[in-house]
Amino acid sequence: MCPSCGYTLRTPAVSKVGVAILLLALILVGAYVAGPQALIPKNGWIPDDIVDLTVANFVWLTLGAILLGMLLTAAGAFVIRSEQTRGPA
Repeated sequence: MCPSCGYTLRTPAVSKVGVAILLLALILVGAYVAGPQALIPKNGWIPDDIVDLTVANFVWLTLGAILLGMLLTAAGAFVIRSEQTRGPA
């Protein structure tokens, strides 16, 4: 809350989810730099086919998380914008 005018900036839930997904995407980028083969061991807990598919498509998984996070964060910004243009109820 602003101490001079009392305005409270409201953040929609969709934006919070978008920021959380962007943080997950940042972790995925770090995992990509470290090497996904080292992070997903083939120990029998996860089927080998799923591990191979995840490692082969790790770039697309990371890019998808980044794009989804950006989309959800932008959707929250559009919600705020539409509420501001609508005016007080």
